[in-house]
Amino acid sequence: MIDSNLPNLILALIYLDLAIAIIVPAIHVLKPELRGYERELASIAVVAFILAAVGSLFYTFTYGNLIYHNGMLVHDRLSSVLLLAAAIAVGAAFLQSYSRVDEWPTHPGYYGLLPLVLYGVFYLLGSLNPLLILASWLVLSVATYVVTALPGDRDSVAAATRYIYVGTLATLFIAVWIAAIYAGLRPPLALEALALVAIMASIGFKLGVFPFHWWTPNVYGRADGRAIAIVAGVAKLAFIGLLTRLVYTFSGNLTPFEADALTLLLASSAVATMVAGNLAALNTKDLRVMLAYSSIAHTGYILVGLAALSFYQSFGASPSIVLAGIGLQALAYAIAKAPLFSLAAETGGKVRGILAGDRVSSVSVAILLASLLGVPPLVGFWGKLYLFLPATAYSAVLVLIALVNSGVSSVYYIRFLRDAMEESGDAPTLSSETRYSLAIAAFVSLLLGLSAPLIVGAFNP
Repeated sequence: MIDSNLPNLILALIYLDLAIAIIVPAIHVLKPELRGYERELASIAVVAFILAAVGSLFYTFTYGNLIYHNGMLVHDRLSSVLLLAAAIAVGAAFLQSYSRVDEWPTHPGYYGLLPLVLYGVFYLLGSLNPLLILASWLVLSVATYVVTALPGDRDSVAAATRYIYVGTLATLFIAVWIAAIYAGLRPPLALEALALVAIMASIGFKLGVFPFHWWTPNVYGRADGRAIAIVAGVAKLAFIGLLTRLVYTFSGNLTPFEADALTLLLASSAVATMVAGNLAALNTKDLRVMLAYSSIAHTGYILVGLAALSFYQSFGASPSIVLAGIGLQALAYAIAKAPLFSLAAETGGKVRGILAGDRVSSVSVAILLASLLGVPPLVGFWGKLYLFLPATAYSAVLVLIALVNSGVSSVYYIRFLRDAMEESGDAPTLSSETRYSLAIAAFVSLLLGLSAPLIVGAFNP
């Protein structure tokens, strides 16, 4: 009976998140005597999302796709892995912010919007219908705009303003595309690639793909890291999943010339995004800004996989190994970035001395950075392996550039670790929540790295 009841249970858990997103602000306005319970309700929402993600992963890897709403919402193995990544990231971020967010004057808003973000992630990751994509996009976008501004300080409000501006442009692109579809203005096959370019521009704004990356350091690098942990570590995964699904769908329906053009576009974007992110990260010692530029670089690595996906699809070959690589790289990214952005919030971007004398946190941060670098046997190693190895069939030069960029990132990661472990008299003391979150994230990264071959094997048809 589990194969028939589990899908309904998963959807019920996601609707519980939506219900909590509605209940929390209602309590604050209508039942003042119940104020103070918002955090407990948000905790329930986070646990519900984690259970839904684990259930989705079990179901899709055991029985097949999860199908809802007459096929408008479908979760496959890749989207389930991305859901798991979002669940781990939100768990780490919420643990670190559990007692610190109450310092914000608008903290009830955080507890109400966090479940809404999770609801939007679930729906955007699985949406197949254009209107459902737009609705999920808007829910997730608006929620993350407000979350960015919630701390209320000048930098967070300025960052949120920039984020709203960029998000509006991105939403405009995708709304026009969807409106054209429903107006019957479907482009002929010769213009399919051009249509994908327009869609990529809208998602490129969200992901920070070159040349749409300019806003990322001004938002990720200025806003409170506890909010950015949700924006960059959780919500971003939904847009990665959407772009992967669109590339997968489009690339199988293009002429050879159009398919080559699409693959070249993805490969060129990958190179430009990796180089822009890594070179800029070399020139800053602010932890928040370094993490922002590093996030851009990791988007470039994902684009390498998307170029390989497009190439395989154009030949009708199975892209399962590439999809596994995208999922594992997203896991490595989310598991590391959510707690590291929250760490940056606690230290105000300061680096020197923040890990001095704290062996648990030092080892944990070292493991997370090693995973981002792709050091075996951590999950990031398998992500880069199954992104870069299939891409050699398309271009060894592209893979060489990706490997060089990965090596460049080791420079600023090692520099950060060195400075963070130096003794400093004015270094802040990390909270116990941060230490636990970093340690748990490091352990999960190692655990998933050891089990990654099983995940890759499950992707094979």
